[in-house]
Amino acid sequence: MTDYIVKPIGIVKSKLDKEILKYANKDIKIDIDTAIEQGSDFSISKIIINEEYLKCLDGIEDFSHIIIFFWTHTIPDKARQIQKVHPAGLKDMPMKGIFATRSPVRPNPICITTVKLIERKGETLIVEGLDAINNTPVVDIKPHIPFYDSPLNIKLADWMYILMDKLKKLTDKSEHNKYSTPYSFDIRAHPCIHSDQKNINNN
Repeated sequence: MTDYIVKPIGIVKSKLDKEILKYANKDIKIDIDTAIEQGSDFSISKIIINEEYLKCLDGIEDFSHIIIFFWTHTIPDKARQIQKVHPAGLKDMPMKGIFATRSPVRPNPICITTVKLIERKGETLIVEGLDAINNTPVVDIKPHIPFYDSPLNIKLADWMYILMDKLKKLTDKSEHNKYSTPYSFDIRAHPCIHSDQKNINNN
């Protein structure tokens, strides 16, 4: 197969400096304390766009939310060979294929997050909710368009509810639990979730 070159268009500047999910022993490992300690730092990040791509930003400030594609540059090459992981690194969860998870360990370590665009200042995008660590390369940006990106009546795998319940309990129990984290809410309450799944019992 043909190899393709991905060229960064910018870089993340953030107080987030530690990975929450990382490669470990042919699997992934979660650092709950880091997730909670850095919880408040999820709020604001900056994306500095390379000068050669500044014209590509024209009109981006007219959108409230944008989608950030970034390269998880700290993932070692050997991690790209992994095909299954324990979701979120929890060993009591059955292993699932990489493409059924949001693991940063992937054949091509591209991650995607939808963020709130607070402000554009020239080459700088100030955003809220970006889960990329400092100096992460950004490889693409798109506007968030609800009728493309937020379908209704979503069905999730049952094990995803179990996983999110476990993560919520872990963060609730942590001695560092001072901030809101991506794991601190009940996904059943999300308006996109199909009504049949809103009543799935907590585990």
